[in-house]
Amino acid sequence: MSVSEKKDSLYSGIVFTLLILFYGFFAFYDGAVICVDSPSYIDMSLSREFLYPALLAVFRKLLGAEYLLWIVVFQSLLTAFITWNVTMYLKKQFSLNSIVTTCILFVFVAVSLLNRFVAGRGSMYSNSILTEGITIPLFLLFFRYLYEYLVTNAGRTLGIASILSGILIAIRKQMYVALALLFFGVIYVQIKKYIESRSLDWKKWLLTIGRAGFLCVGLVLAVTLLDHTYNYIVRGKFVGHASDSRFVLTMVMYTSEAEYVEKLPEEIQPLFMDIYSRCDKQGFLMHSAGEGWYNNVVHFGDYYDLIQIDTMCPAIRDYAELYNSDYTAIELMTDDITNVMIKSLLPVTAPRIAKVLFNNFLSGMVTTIAQRNHILIWYSLAAYLGYIGLLVFYRKIAGRNDMVVNLCLLTLLSIVINVGLVSAVIFCQTRYTVYNMPLFYVSGIILLWNLNKRNFVTNEEKG
Repeated sequence: MSVSEKKDSLYSGIVFTLLILFYGFFAFYDGAVICVDSPSYIDMSLSREFLYPALLAVFRKLLGAEYLLWIVVFQSLLTAFITWNVTMYLKKQFSLNSIVTTCILFVFVAVSLLNRFVAGRGSMYSNSILTEGITIPLFLLFFRYLYEYLVTNAGRTLGIASILSGILIAIRKQMYVALALLFFGVIYVQIKKYIESRSLDWKKWLLTIGRAGFLCVGLVLAVTLLDHTYNYIVRGKFVGHASDSRFVLTMVMYTSEAEYVEKLPEEIQPLFMDIYSRCDKQGFLMHSAGEGWYNNVVHFGDYYDLIQIDTMCPAIRDYAELYNSDYTAIELMTDDITNVMIKSLLPVTAPRIAKVLFNNFLSGMVTTIAQRNHILIWYSLAAYLGYIGLLVFYRKIAGRNDMVVNLCLLTLLSIVINVGLVSAVIFCQTRYTVYNMPLFYVSGIILLWNLNKRNFVTNEEKG
């Protein structure tokens, strides 16, 4: 082993040890933090995807009363390992020195600290009983392998990225973002081949699109089968998880007016009016928002949960309980009523939802890289413009197929897809956009590092 290899090995070992100590400290200092959504995972609610409640159940079975502490220890170790893995991969891939690598490591740690001390959560996701405890690090690992596939076109890395995307959507519905990225990743590799060969073969294009679609559909079917099997084991009924459509109905209710009741079947019109009247009276709905983009975004975020969790869902569930006593039957009827409301009201509310979606999208772009306030909104705009400007400049120097260009484009695509998906169904708080926060700054650091290197080489040649 050379002196350089020994130094890299020592540095890697130090980084791994520090990450274990950092995340391990907060795991025991804060313990297992129970959040608003935590009971639904612990109680194995039918409204939740199966993998995280199943993981909790396994730990509960094996470790007894203290299982929640060991869950956060597991989540913290997972976060530490994946952070180390991704950091060391980037160091090797881009030939980064220890100073730049330490800056990248600081970004990952800083995002965790922001969630703990600045966002008002009182805990990091790694020690919270939430799906984010495992989806955030697993998404980073997925991103790492998908990027490696874009660079190498290796079947092994595509396989790992595919498995990770399947695991992610089995944990959290938002992670269909990973599936979309996987689809575009396969298409991108084909585009890269076309650019290199300068030949357009439509049969290969169609085959590539079909293969990408088949891969994604296959993953969805596999996860759906496992979801149904899990519920058969837990509840004795071969059904999937429920309540996915409640997010869309919340958007519909937020943008509704009283006269829209005529669009609904007569038997559920009183239910709609009950929900609408209670929300309208307390100023929850869109027509009660103030003027301007910022006020609109804040109003929607402030009242989203009050519409859905405090008003709409309990009212629909109470209605379903009039006709059923079985828990699973109540949940499924709640879904049926929700879907009927969406089908009836979505056509008339769609134009207003489009406005909410646009406002949400801008808000999500901000919360991906900063907090949403009057100052940081302008910082976010400057950061994106600077990032894109540097990327365009670097691409002219390095070429379109450069590794750094691929990393930055994948990061931007990931941000846009995630914010777009979240914006369509819920308000864009940091909890839903934090996945890409470290990736934006890490890729920015690598972009600046490589731009500086190329400028240095150019100056050397001129000298």
